[in-house]
Amino acid sequence: MRRLSYLFIVVIIVSSLLLAGYSPDLLSLIVVGGMCIISVLGSIYCLAPVISFTNGLRNGQENIAQAASSEGNSAWIAAFQIDRFFRQKRLDLLFQEYREKVRQQRDSGLIVSDLDDSMNEDVLGLYSWQSVAAQIPGVMTGLGILGTFIGLLMGLQGVSFTTVDAALNSVENILSGINTAFYTSIAGVILSILFNIANNILRNVMNREMSLFLEEFHKTIIPTTEEQSRYSDRRESRQIVELLERLPKRSTMVGAAASRPSGNEQILMPQILDGLKRNEFVFFLQPRYELNTRKVIGAEALVRWNHPALGVISPAVFIPVLEGNGYITKLDQYIWEKVCQQVRIWINGGLHPVPVSVNVTKTDVLAMDVADFFLDMLKKYRIPPKYLEIDISEHAYLEAYGVLTDVVARLQQAGFRVILDGFNGDYIKLSSVGQMSTDQLKLDLRSEGLDGKPEALPPVFEQAKTLHLNLLAEGIESMEQLTMLRKCGCTEGQGYFFSQPLSVQEFEKMLKVGQNR
Repeated sequence: MRRLSYLFIVVIIVSSLLLAGYSPDLLSLIVVGGMCIISVLGSIYCLAPVISFTNGLRNGQENIAQAASSEGNSAWIAAFQIDRFFRQKRLDLLFQEYREKVRQQRDSGLIVSDLDDSMNEDVLGLYSWQSVAAQIPGVMTGLGILGTFIGLLMGLQGVSFTTVDAALNSVENILSGINTAFYTSIAGVILSILFNIANNILRNVMNREMSLFLEEFHKTIIPTTEEQSRYSDRRESRQIVELLERLPKRSTMVGAAASRPSGNEQILMPQILDGLKRNEFVFFLQPRYELNTRKVIGAEALVRWNHPALGVISPAVFIPVLEGNGYITKLDQYIWEKVCQQVRIWINGGLHPVPVSVNVTKTDVLAMDVADFFLDMLKKYRIPPKYLEIDISEHAYLEAYGVLTDVVARLQQAGFRVILDGFNGDYIKLSSVGQMSTDQLKLDLRSEGLDGKPEALPPVFEQAKTLHLNLLAEGIESMEQLTMLRKCGCTEGQGYFFSQPLSVQEFEKMLKVGQNR
């Protein structure tokens, strides 16, 4: 295929030279010579880079396979250790720029950009003069037409039939002009067709190789969003721990709770417990929307640590520590009650609340009577159960089903809406533990198998209809996902496409605007 690609350039250049060499006169030679120069320059600066990029992309695919089969390192690390990934100067420069961008993003704790932001058909088209190449066939056709007009004008110039010799000379001039006109026109058409065919075929091959390369890169090399999030979370945790170590020690320490912890826990636990005592832990609200009207119909309460010195700290920093020592239940109860207090504040202030969902983990279910706690909250804060929804994690459902069945039944009997959180579309895994009794399943679009794959959604929703299950979506991050969800009949969802988690004050403003319309 590589030889065939270069054969296109050889055919164009040889054809140009032959047509110029067989020009019947000086005028034809000048016009066809101009076409010849354009063809040669177009082949060198427009077509040759396309072939070079195509070969480089094939080399890239070979290196992807090599990185995937490497031992000891992930494919991501192995790919980034290959110096000349494409063995093509321009592609290697673009890839080096991408690697540097990725390094900076990972150092900043950001999710890394996709490769096709830096390397795509438009970028390669720019470096191979795609817009210029597209104009060359038209230019050569135009030169052929120009030669036609000039040839005819030259033939008709000085036509005279006053004498026999003058008539014969005039006929000879006309025939010579017609010959020039036809030759330049035909030469322009031939070279235009050859260049157009070569340009289209070579660029289609390059774009195909680009698509194949990016598909393999996405599938084999680049980490999933979940993997990158884990990396970002670990890095953020390290940064927070380092900063906490440098801060002056706060005085309130807890004895048994913080006794003999290890690693990050030794630094974080005293600060966390002190933060609980000082009411530094708050909840943010991620709005839930009706997907067709984009009206706010609910929210999910998400815990944050509002540290006085470090600002708002992600739960990825402190939740693993609390889950590891069982203190997650105390934090959950603290947040649940804060949510109930806020609902009562809204009601007292005349603001019509929307349902707020709170998260319940397996540890919560096994360590306490969840149903009794929420029933006590209803009485203590005098709030209707319709304003509080219970999100129970799929992990809890799968590993504590026996205990959870009674909890869900009591909550539903009391009027609470119970939602199974973190569902990934695997109905078989859920049904293997028992009958699903929750009111709704929250489908996580960031889970493996669904992340970045809107085409995987229709079968999930079709099966939900068959099983008479109600799905809402979380993790909506693109218009493509939203469009597919609407086609599937999904009516509720949340995600960064609509809104990031908001402070209670910001969420209140949003509610007031919606209710004052």
